[in-house]
Amino acid sequence: MLNRYKNFDNIFMKVMDMNYIEAVKWLENRNIPLGEFTLDNIKELLNIFNKPQDKLKIIHITGTNGKGSVASFTAEALIENSYKVGKFTSPYITDIREEIKINNVEISEEDFAKLATEVREKVEELDEKKIFVSGFEILTSISYIYFERQKVDFAVMEVGMGGRVDATNVMEKSIPVICHISLDHANILGDTIGKIAHEKGGIIKENSHVFSYPQEEEARSELKKICSEKNSKFYEFSENEVEILSSNELGNIFNFRSHKDVEISLIGEHQAMNASLALMVLDYLKDEYRLDEEKIKLGLNKAKNIGRTECLSKNPLVVVDGSHNLDSIERLEESVKKFKYNRLILGFSLLKDKDHDNILHKVENIADKIVLTEIDNERHTDLELLESEFKKFSKKEIYPIKNREEAVEKTLSLAEEGDMVLWCGSLYLIKDIRKILLKKLK
Repeated sequence: MLNRYKNFDNIFMKVMDMNYIEAVKWLENRNIPLGEFTLDNIKELLNIFNKPQDKLKIIHITGTNGKGSVASFTAEALIENSYKVGKFTSPYITDIREEIKINNVEISEEDFAKLATEVREKVEELDEKKIFVSGFEILTSISYIYFERQKVDFAVMEVGMGGRVDATNVMEKSIPVICHISLDHANILGDTIGKIAHEKGGIIKENSHVFSYPQEEEARSELKKICSEKNSKFYEFSENEVEILSSNELGNIFNFRSHKDVEISLIGEHQAMNASLALMVLDYLKDEYRLDEEKIKLGLNKAKNIGRTECLSKNPLVVVDGSHNLDSIERLEESVKKFKYNRLILGFSLLKDKDHDNILHKVENIADKIVLTEIDNERHTDLELLESEFKKFSKKEIYPIKNREEAVEKTLSLAEEGDMVLWCGSLYLIKDIRKILLKKLK
């Protein structure tokens, strides 16, 4: 009789419910040995839950920059037309639940903890079989299970990195949407635009309708080649189809094809391009779903993207932006011109695996004074190294401050009436800086 209960403690641990804090801690501590990236393990996990991803209408968004904006534009337009829309994005800025939303409402702490507990039991069974599932794969699985059980009309899924072997790429069919492709994560995705496009194009399924931002020819050729191999249709637009009527610190007004006087609140002309990509997708959906033009436009104007050229305060003028590669920094450079200010006080840091030489020159060019700090991430650049890299070519005042709260305080104290404070360089940096700024600007 005793033999039957010799593993009672282990069984109890497996079925014991986690609370929200325990669930988040479990996910964040889910360190898996790195090897070749495959989708085999997350598929094993989702198979246990009867493939929820294959029961959803998925709009699958990849690209180097603009994914979050296109996801927000698309989701908001569908929500405004009375559809129930799940949205999965990453990384989060303030709370992990930001990554899983239905109609802009974050998954509750209770639902998150319940699902994490349910999934954990199956994950640990797979562990015993030497099938290891990463934290991001678990989070992605939770989103698919949640969206399927909540019976959403659409699931807007943003790729984490790449596409071909990204955890989101486990569905049988989807509507693939490809944002602007540029060089980033070259050590993982490849060192040419063509190689990166190959990875991004890995989300394209057989017989799909594929929607793309205007790409460099190398990327465009690779995407069209994949579409041909997959018997899929490739839809694109040209930059001259987007007519900018107005672009300032309040957003943009533009025309795109039959869509006239479209207003968006996201800053920078590139956001009109991102909104046009979303409009292409929405026009395609009109064949099957009722979508009212005025409601689409209302939805686009409601779109927000936390931590991307986000104005936290107008007096003093304080902006945060998660730009972290050369392409997004160049777009930020253009977006900053939309604001009126005297001097620009730059708060900055950068991960060590980024294009330091080009990015540092770009941000130095727009700054009058520079405050440097360190990012709370194992891939951070040491403060002394970052300072020395700037000083090789810059004569501007540079203040290296390791403590992020003190660094924020310094940028605010340096700013005089009419100046602008801009923090940028990494979404991991902006997570912390945004929180500190919001507290100080109260």
